[in-house]
Amino acid sequence: MNLDPDNSKILLDILEQNLEWANLAVIGLGNPDRADDGAGIAVASELKKEYPQHVFLETERSVEGIVLDLLEQKDVKTLLFLDASDFGGKPGEIKLFTNDDAKRFIPAVSTHKVPITFLMEIILKQGRKAFLLGIQPGSLEFMGKMSPAVEEAVSILKNLLIKFIKNSSAG
Repeated sequence: MNLDPDNSKILLDILEQNLEWANLAVIGLGNPDRADDGAGIAVASELKKEYPQHVFLETERSVEGIVLDLLEQKDVKTLLFLDASDFGGKPGEIKLFTNDDAKRFIPAVSTHKVPITFLMEIILKQGRKAFLLGIQPGSLEFMGKMSPAVEEAVSILKNLLIKFIKNSSAG
């Protein structure tokens, strides 16, 4: 599932086919001190202002703790991770990955304490769904500024997710 930022309608269709807002938890991942690595946190931070009951940030507590708490909630059926992910695309490119897709490019050893694919496996074994919405980073420079392509992708993705939420809530 692939998206260039100009093709946001395609991603909106993909989201609407795979996700249901009422049963969704969004988890923003990344390190804002490493330029584009903060993309997932940037998108989720904006969403959290309007939808705090659905959106969680790695900068507030451990991803493992967030996931385990969400798995205790029977109404949460799908977990969506937002993260800068080096899948070999162009900087700012956005893709939605299943766990099997993500395993192809996320190493067993990652910058996260527990690899996201391992957490996705746990989620799937609990009978839930898990997806990674990745933004291809351009720079991971420590204390660097987010690259223009990723800044644009963050803005597009935030607006697209808000549109997805509003469409889901209306229907």
